[in-house]
Amino acid sequence: MDFLRKYETFIFKNASQISSIESTLRSLTYILPGRFDDAELASEALFSTLNLLGIYHDTILTKHVASLPASHRPTPSPHNRYTKDWQSNSLTYKRVALALTIIQYTEVLIEMGVQKKWGAQYKWRVITALEALKVAGRVALMRLTNQRMIVYPVHTERDVDPSTLADLAEAGLSVKESHWTGARTGNTRLQLSAVQKSGKKGSDVTEFLLSKVLTPDIVRRPRDLVGMLSGLGAVGEYLFILRPLIYVLAMRKYGQKSWYPWLLSLAIELSSRSCLTTSLAARGGSRSGSGTPLEKDEMKRRLWLLLYYVLRSPFYDRFTKERLHKFTESASKKPLISLVGGIVKDYQPLWESVYFYTSGSS
Repeated sequence: MDFLRKYETFIFKNASQISSIESTLRSLTYILPGRFDDAELASEALFSTLNLLGIYHDTILTKHVASLPASHRPTPSPHNRYTKDWQSNSLTYKRVALALTIIQYTEVLIEMGVQKKWGAQYKWRVITALEALKVAGRVALMRLTNQRMIVYPVHTERDVDPSTLADLAEAGLSVKESHWTGARTGNTRLQLSAVQKSGKKGSDVTEFLLSKVLTPDIVRRPRDLVGMLSGLGAVGEYLFILRPLIYVLAMRKYGQKSWYPWLLSLAIELSSRSCLTTSLAARGGSRSGSGTPLEKDEMKRRLWLLLYYVLRSPFYDRFTKERLHKFTESASKKPLISLVGGIVKDYQPLWESVYFYTSGSS
């Protein structure tokens, strides 16, 4: 425990450097594949480790941010307000969300390790088990949140720049010097002089005041940032949750080269989207602009997930593979684009052999 306390102190004092190191190492994982034997496995092991460490680092930073005066804390994003509310009020939600996050961060590494150790037959058993666990976890979260849409990611994200924590420590602004306490309410507020002192420019006072303007998302209760689903909307969400497991089971039954799993998965995905869009429109009173901002962001993310279908067999084998090959060949002759082409060429074998790279099941 003493070691953990020392590590937390080290992370907080060197937060900006740690963040830079994490970013540099993550960038390295994108160029490792194809460079040496088992480079793909080493790259994914590093990527998974960094993601898991990132979760721990986030809890350290969050703890220190919470200890700051209210006026010094950054305004949390709607996503973080929503997920933090559920994590604070439901230990089960917190545990299920953490389990889902760990699976999502390690699933590619697990698949690659199992295939290397025991072969493709065991690999598909493990993939099916992981997808079943994710389905169970997401159904549990949906029930715990009273039939609300599952937003990605299910845990709170890092929404504070670590370097600002160091800047605050260097400024040496004590609460007594930089704040005033209301005689009637007892609330502590930041003085404008402190804003000027920490910002170096008078315009920062205006920026500070604008940052405190209330918006509809800030006024809303955290749980109201995602509305409850019923009827067609709930059906659509359950379809989205079940789709990855149905897709894997269909592939195991009909084979990866069959069009049936591909078409079935796409049909389920489009049906889910149609149900959710109709439900959100009915709640908002119109088809355009329906849903809360957080729900709109999630729907946009799911729309981008449809691009994975061009990287899945048999569509990939029939249409995408040859075009990617031509692109990498032409890109190799151009100085700047050759780097991108090289990365795409190195990742092609992974898209073809590793299920979780193109599953879109996050």
